[in-house]
Amino acid sequence: MATKKAPIVYHPSYNITFWNLEKKYKNIHRFLIESGLFTINSFHEPSPPTPLDLEDVHSKQYLDSLNSNAKLQRILEVPFVTMLPHSLVKKKVLEPMLLQTGGSVLAAELALENGWGINLGGGFHHAHYNDGGGFCVYADITLIVKKMLSNYPDKVSRVMIIDLDAHQGNGHERDFAHDNKVHIIDAFNFHIYPQDRYAYSSITTPVRLTTPELKKDEKYLQSIQSAILQSFHEFRPNFVIYNAGTDCLEGDPLGSMNLSKDAILKRDELVFRTAISNGVPIVMLLSGGYQKKNAEIISTSILNIINKFGLLEKIGTSN
Repeated sequence: MATKKAPIVYHPSYNITFWNLEKKYKNIHRFLIESGLFTINSFHEPSPPTPLDLEDVHSKQYLDSLNSNAKLQRILEVPFVTMLPHSLVKKKVLEPMLLQTGGSVLAAELALENGWGINLGGGFHHAHYNDGGGFCVYADITLIVKKMLSNYPDKVSRVMIIDLDAHQGNGHERDFAHDNKVHIIDAFNFHIYPQDRYAYSSITTPVRLTTPELKKDEKYLQSIQSAILQSFHEFRPNFVIYNAGTDCLEGDPLGSMNLSKDAILKRDELVFRTAISNGVPIVMLLSGGYQKKNAEIISTSILNIINKFGLLEKIGTSN
């Protein structure tokens, strides 16, 4: 059992109590505690980002527009939002997402200290400077990149984003178009939302999953392994943001892919092994995927990574 806090971030207020999505976050937390490796005191609790943080990654016009339920309905893609009091939507949706955004930054800072960090939320990869979409309001990935590059210039000068959610991460792609300090690997189902061709041009290493075969375990794992290893060799990152969406699991109605639980475990292990073997700090964000089975699969994968690479023994040992 962990005797000190692990670099894992969670807060009970992450849970979005509309649309039954709250079970993902709290169930992952519960599964991790039930494993016997953690206690309720093993996790770090975040604070929301400051107004200045938000202004650094979003335009004033966009932030002001979040006071409109009509705008939020479009971003969240939930029709009845316009029928609810804005104060309720703010409390039940915006505040949890703000807290998760702060959690992403805290997990990244913990990764610098410990070599790894995990936020049991976040990964809002469709949000960018001027807009949101696909249930993503705040650009937490962009905020991590900016904070790492500006606050820790002696440690971080090249950031790699590995986005393995089933959907294209068009938010961070728009924010870092052709930025030579940021290398983006994005493996996504080319036939689903958002199909953002402008953002696509900013992907350094795209892995377009265009055929049924590429959306299954063996070919998928081969494709992402090749992309990741080649990108590490060429770019040599000194910080990795891993957007570990699980909407690519078989049965997900939005991801329309067919990966097994075993493929998710191997995928996450591949990403962590590559970062750890290269001595590169890595932060993991959970992103999309809300099937009932996802929480157990995610927690199993996190435990597998921690045990396989002895991550709890590395706490506080990173330079």
